[in-house]
Amino acid sequence: MADLFPQSDVFGTLLNDPAVTRAFSGAQFVAHMVAFERAWTIALRDTGLVEPGTAGAALAAIDVFTPDIAGLAAGTERDGIPVPALVGQIKAAAKDGAAAVHRGATSQDVIDTAMVLCMLDAADLMETRLQTIAQQLATLAAAHGENPLMGRTRMQAAYLMTARDRLAAWTTPVAGALARLPALRAEIGKIQYGGAVGNRAGMDNKGDQIAASLGQTLGLSHDGPVWHTDRSSFTSFGHWLTLTAGALGKIGQDIALMAQQGIADITLVGGGGSSAMPHKQNPIRAEVLVTLARYVAGQQGILATTLIHEQERSGSAWTLEWLALTQMANATGTGLRHAQALLDQITDIGSTP
Repeated sequence: MADLFPQSDVFGTLLNDPAVTRAFSGAQFVAHMVAFERAWTIALRDTGLVEPGTAGAALAAIDVFTPDIAGLAAGTERDGIPVPALVGQIKAAAKDGAAAVHRGATSQDVIDTAMVLCMLDAADLMETRLQTIAQQLATLAAAHGENPLMGRTRMQAAYLMTARDRLAAWTTPVAGALARLPALRAEIGKIQYGGAVGNRAGMDNKGDQIAASLGQTLGLSHDGPVWHTDRSSFTSFGHWLTLTAGALGKIGQDIALMAQQGIADITLVGGGGSSAMPHKQNPIRAEVLVTLARYVAGQQGILATTLIHEQERSGSAWTLEWLALTQMANATGTGLRHAQALLDQITDIGSTP
C-alpha cells in the first residue's frame, strides 16, 4: 500500500492519525462485523426463521466471542475476504446455535455494513475536530480581525483589507463541511442487505422485515433500495473528505505564504528546523496540510472509479474502495489534527494598528 512508508515509525504521526487508524483498524472492523452477525441472528429470530432457543444459543456465544485474528488473516489470504473464516469461527463457538448464524446473509452484507459503521465512527471524530477548528477561527477573528492585512490576488499585492477577511475565507469552507455532515450521515448510514444478487430473494419473502430488524439493532436506516452496486454513498463520503481536506489545505497554503520572510503577515510560535540553515523556522504543519489536501483529492479520482461495479457484485472495485477510502479518511483526520495545532501556533495576523 502506498501509505506504508509515511506511516512507518520514523515519520511519527506527521502523515498518520492514530485515532482514525483505530476507527478503520482490523479490530474495530471485526467488532462491527460481529455486531452485524449478532443483529442478523436477532433478525432471524424475530422473523421466525429460526427457533428462539437456537437463536438464544447463538447470541450467547456471540456475546462472549473472541475472534482468532490469525485465523481470519489466513481466511482472507484464501478467500479474499475475512467473512467465511469469521462465520466459521462463530458457528464453531455457537455449537447448537450454529443454524442461527449467518443463514441467508452474504459477505457483502457483512463487510459493507461494517464499513458503514467505521465511516460513521470516523465522521464523529472529524466533526469534533472541525468544531474545534471553527471555534479557533472565531477566536482568532475576535482577537485580530480588525488588523490591516494586504489582500493578494495571484500572489501579488492588491488592496488593503483586514485579517477578518482572510479568516472568513478559511472559516466558510470549514463551516460548509460541518453543515454537510447531517445529510452525509443520512446518506451513508444504511444497512446493506441484498442477499446473493442484490434483490433480497429467498428467506421466505421476509427480506424487508429482516432489513428493518437489522436497521433497528444497528441504529442504521433500512429504507430505500438495495445499494449492492450503487456505491454513490461511499463516493459521497470521499467527496466530503476531499472538501474537508481542501478547506484545511487552503488554510495551510495561506499560512505558508503569509509566513514568508519579507511578507510576515502572520506570527507563529514553534516551527520546523532546518539541518542546513539553523536560522529558519519552517511552517511544517501548514505545508503538510497542503500535501494532505492534494493527496486526498488524488485519491478521490481513484475512489470514483469504484462506482463501476460489474453486474451484481464486483471483487476488484470493492477491494479498491477499501484502499482509497480508508487512506482518504486517514489523511483527512491527520489534516484536522495538524490544523488544530497550527491555529494554536498563531499569535498575530496582519499588522497591529
